[in-house]
Amino acid sequence: MNPRNTAIKDLNNSGYQFKRSGGNHDIYYNPKTKYSIPLKRGHFDEDDLRYIRKEIKQGVPVASKGG
Repeated sequence: MNPRNTAIKDLNNSGYQFKRSGGNHDIYYNPKTKYSIPLKRGHFDEDDLRYIRKEIKQGVPVASKGG
């Protein structure tokens, strides 16, 4: 499987949904965390896949503060 398809699969498995196409990117949005990740449509390699996986981890919601 190519790196871009792997990234899409990882996004979908993490609760992200395809939201829209931009100029050179597709935007994936997680309604639960309210976090968006752009996924470029051009040349996509292992470094880009690593970046997307890092962004998925950063999109994990932080415990809300009570108050």
